[in-house]
Amino acid sequence: MAGVSELESALQMEPAAFQALYSAEKPKLEDEHLVFFCQMGKRGLQAMQLARSLGYTGARNYAGAYREWLEKEG
Repeated sequence: MAGVSELESALQMEPAAFQALYSAEKPKLEDEHLVFFCQMGKRGLQAMQLARSLGYTGARNYAGAYREWLEKEG
Protein backbone atom coordinates (compact mmCIF):
# COMPACT_ATOMS: atom_id res chain seq x y z
CA MET A 1 0.00 0.00 0.00
CA ALA A 2 1.17 3.53 0.77
CA GLY A 3 4.39 4.60 2.37
CA VAL A 4 4.36 6.17 5.82
CA SER A 5 4.39 9.61 4.19
CA GLU A 6 1.06 8.87 2.45
CA LEU A 7 -0.55 7.01 5.31
CA GLU A 8 -2.15 9.91 7.16
CA SER A 9 -3.97 11.22 4.11
CA ALA A 10 -4.89 7.70 2.99
CA LEU A 11 -6.49 6.82 6.33
CA GLN A 12 -8.51 10.05 6.23
CA MET A 13 -9.92 9.49 2.73
CA GLU A 14 -13.52 8.70 2.06
CA PRO A 15 -13.93 4.92 1.62
CA ALA A 16 -14.81 5.20 -2.09
CA ALA A 17 -11.74 7.33 -2.83
CA PHE A 18 -9.52 4.92 -0.89
CA GLN A 19 -10.98 1.98 -2.87
CA ALA A 20 -10.45 3.75 -6.18
CA LEU A 21 -6.84 4.70 -5.41
CA TYR A 22 -5.62 1.51 -3.71
CA SER A 23 -8.01 -1.13 -5.13
CA ALA A 24 -8.74 -2.29 -1.58
CA GLU A 25 -11.38 -1.65 1.03
CA LYS A 26 -10.45 1.10 3.47
CA PRO A 27 -9.80 -0.28 6.97
CA LYS A 28 -12.45 0.47 9.56
CA LEU A 29 -11.61 2.19 12.84
CA GLU A 30 -12.73 -0.90 14.75
CA ASP A 31 -10.75 -3.44 12.69
CA GLU A 32 -8.79 -5.59 15.12
CA HIS A 33 -6.14 -6.83 12.72
CA LEU A 34 -4.71 -3.80 10.96
CA VAL A 35 -1.04 -4.83 10.85
CA PHE A 36 1.80 -2.65 9.63
CA PHE A 37 5.28 -3.86 8.81
CA CYS A 38 8.35 -2.74 6.95
CA GLN A 39 11.71 -4.23 6.06
CA MET A 40 13.51 -3.33 9.28
CA GLY A 41 10.77 -2.40 11.77
CA LYS A 42 11.02 1.38 12.28
CA ARG A 43 8.55 2.56 9.64
CA GLY A 44 6.04 -0.12 10.62
CA LEU A 45 6.09 1.18 14.18
CA GLN A 46 5.66 4.78 12.95
CA ALA A 47 2.72 3.70 10.79
CA MET A 48 1.05 1.88 13.69
CA GLN A 49 1.44 4.91 15.96
CA LEU A 50 0.00 7.20 13.29
CA ALA A 51 -2.98 4.91 12.68
CA ARG A 52 -3.69 4.71 16.41
CA SER A 53 -3.57 8.51 16.66
CA LEU A 54 -6.27 8.60 13.95
CA GLY A 55 -8.52 6.25 15.94
CA TYR A 56 -7.53 2.85 14.53
CA THR A 57 -7.39 1.21 17.96
CA GLY A 58 -6.64 -2.26 16.58
CA ALA A 59 -3.55 -1.14 14.67
CA ARG A 60 -0.53 -3.35 15.32
CA ASN A 61 3.09 -3.49 14.22
CA TYR A 62 4.71 -6.76 13.19
CA ALA A 63 7.84 -6.18 15.26
CA GLY A 64 9.89 -8.84 13.47
CA ALA A 65 9.62 -6.88 10.24
CA TYR A 66 9.41 -8.25 6.72
CA ARG A 67 12.96 -9.61 6.73
CA GLU A 68 12.23 -11.90 9.71
CA TRP A 69 8.98 -13.10 8.16
CA LEU A 70 10.82 -14.05 4.97
CA GLU A 71 13.41 -16.02 6.98
CA LYS A 72 10.66 -17.97 8.76
CA GLU A 73 8.91 -18.73 5.47
CA GLY A 74 12.13 -19.83 3.76
